[in-house]
Amino acid sequence: MGLDPFLYLCFSRRLFSVLQSMKIYKITLTICVLSIFLGGILLFSDVGFSQTIIAFGDSLTEGCEVSILGCDGWDDGDYNYPVYLETFVNANGPDSTVKNFGKGGETTSEGVNRLDTVLNSSCNLKVDYVLLLQGTNDLFHHEDPSVIRFNLGVMIDKVRAKGIEPVLATITPDWDNTWKELDKANEYIRSLASEKGVVLADQYNALAPYWYWYTNPRGCYGDQLHPNSKGFYAMAVVWFEAIPKPPVSFPWLMLLLDTP
Repeated sequence: MGLDPFLYLCFSRRLFSVLQSMKIYKITLTICVLSIFLGGILLFSDVGFSQTIIAFGDSLTEGCEVSILGCDGWDDGDYNYPVYLETFVNANGPDSTVKNFGKGGETTSEGVNRLDTVLNSSCNLKVDYVLLLQGTNDLFHHEDPSVIRFNLGVMIDKVRAKGIEPVLATITPDWDNTWKELDKANEYIRSLASEKGVVLADQYNALAPYWYWYTNPRGCYGDQLHPNSKGFYAMAVVWFEAIPKPPVSFPWLMLLLDTP
């Protein structure tokens, strides 16, 4: 039996007054005290949840110092945002996993095809979220931003077809190639997220004001497109704040608002 019926005795003034008139309020009070005590243990104990998250993208996801691309993605090394993000989600729930399926140099057209392999893998039968960050390589090859929007839309549909929730990101800054149509591409991405009803992690807006510090000193790629370790950490923070968290519900707390 749950605690809710007992807590109802405590917080429903109407019922408590009836029990008091029946001369059994001392028993009720004892039950109340015990229930509140047990409820407090539940409230402040580990009520975390585990998640499996796929990080899908290009070198901005793959990062550096990875090795052994296997069924669960890259062996993360310690120089990319997935490894930091996994630390964050594990703080909320034991045994959470962030799988790094980044691939350096990949365009969205290539990503559309590779995504099928990742989603159909026997290693990914139970996945909660797929994080989508791609497009910077399209822009480098002078692809029209509308193509990025279209391909990301296809990826979103593929992820949802598997019963998984996609989370979309804007493209991070690139101070080495300022001619890229980055602003236009990111506006397309933001409108796509709104149109599809997808959670957006606006990496660009969050990181752009601090991009100098996130690329200086230079990271493992030695450029101003890929962040250093501080920048990858910041990317993980933006993702973590965007990813929906399953609610921890204590319905009996609503009884505190009970009035006669």
